[in-house]
Amino acid sequence: MMAEWATYTLADFLMFSPRVYFRLVERYNQGLWPFQLVFIAGALAVLFATATDGRRARAAAMATLSVAWFFCAWQFLWLRYSTINWAMSYGTAAFMLQSGLLLLAILWTDRAALPANSLRRRGGIGLMVFGLLAYPFLPLIAGRAPASAESFGTMPDPTAAVTLGALVAFLSQKLWLLLPIPLLWCAFSALTLLAMEDFGAWAPFVVILTTFALLLVRR
Repeated sequence: MMAEWATYTLADFLMFSPRVYFRLVERYNQGLWPFQLVFIAGALAVLFATATDGRRARAAAMATLSVAWFFCAWQFLWLRYSTINWAMSYGTAAFMLQSGLLLLAILWTDRAALPANSLRRRGGIGLMVFGLLAYPFLPLIAGRAPASAESFGTMPDPTAAVTLGALVAFLSQKLWLLLPIPLLWCAFSALTLLAMEDFGAWAPFVVILTTFALLLVRR
């Protein structure tokens, strides 16, 4: 039995071909345009809130992140991705849970001070910028159609990256409750892209490693 399992590769667990997946993303993006610009503006607002000390700004940022997770769960995971991958019904539930946790975290931002470590804050902001700016250009690097670009608020990967950056930058408590779902999604996405032999698989790996490095800086 063990010898038989050893013959499997990541690609054997895929329920769809790379062509089917990226074509789904392209149609999704085309159907939403230009709504992506609204979420990009929201991400810039979150970035501004992260760079300031205002508690109200941080609370608004958490609300924006919550909306982004809810939108990804509803519009992409449930209505689109689940049509080619039955496991996305569970992914949808996890994203909805993360959306609720981010709303709950507004209470913590009202009482908590910003993390004292300035390197951690700068690193978190850098991770947010990566999620906001790098992901839309991944198709150019990976040799895919530009229409398959991913943006914050509409696709899970950049949304997870921006969220992780914001959390490590301006939240100093209860991170154990807010980090697992974004990190697990990044791991799942990285393995999926690796199975599809897509060059963009390096991006979620970078997000995971950077997040853990920033958490170690805290200590």
